[in-house]
Amino acid sequence: MPEILVANTDVACPALSAKQQAPVGICPISHTTSDNVREVYSETLEDESLRQALKLLAPIRKDFRLADYATSFNWDEISAEFQAQRPNYQALPSRSGTLSWYAVVFRSKRRTDCNNVDLFEADRLAYQEAFTTTNGSLLVYWYTDLDDDNNCLATCVWTSRDIARSVNLLPRHREAVQLSAGSYVHYNIDRCRITWLPEEERLEVTPWTIA
Repeated sequence: MPEILVANTDVACPALSAKQQAPVGICPISHTTSDNVREVYSETLEDESLRQALKLLAPIRKDFRLADYATSFNWDEISAEFQAQRPNYQALPSRSGTLSWYAVVFRSKRRTDCNNVDLFEADRLAYQEAFTTTNGSLLVYWYTDLDDDNNCLATCVWTSRDIARSVNLLPRHREAVQLSAGSYVHYNIDRCRITWLPEEERLEVTPWTIA
C-alpha cells in the first residue's frame, strides 16, 4: 500500500493560539503504513475517492460545534468532489453493494483549566496509531478550535464501523482516553452513516442504525 498524505500537512501541529487551541482543519497526521501491521483495509476506488473529497470538509454554519452534523458541513461540495475523483482511481477494485461509511462525531465542552496542548498531542498520536494499524481505514480526522464557551468538535470518517471500533484498545487510544477523563465539563459522541445515493449523485448523512 503506498504512502498516503493528508491535506494541510504544512500546518504546524499543534499550532496553538494564546488560548492553547489547536487550529481548525484536518489533523496533519503523517499517513504512512507499515509492512509489520495486519492489513485490515485494502484500497478501493470509492474509499480513495472519498478520502480525497474529504480534504474539502468545512463547516457552513457558525454553530456547527453544537448543530446537526448533516447540516453543518459542505456535503454537497464533497459529493461533487467524490464524483470528480473517481476517474483517478479506476485502477483500484470497486466496492460492491450500497456505498456507506462510518462517521464518529465527538462534541465536548472543555474545562477552563484543561491542558489543551497535551490533550491535542495525545489525540494526534492516537489517530496516527489508528491509521497505521488499520492500513488506512481512517479516511479523515477533522477537529476545531474552541469557541468562546469552550465548545469543541472533532470528527472522523472510517471505511468500516468494525474497523473503527477495533482501535479502542490500542495503547495510544487508551492513553488519550485516560488523559481526557478530567478535561471536559461534558461530552457527547454521535455516530453517523454517510451513504452515496447514486440516483441523486450525492452523499446522505444519517444517524447510524444497525440493520
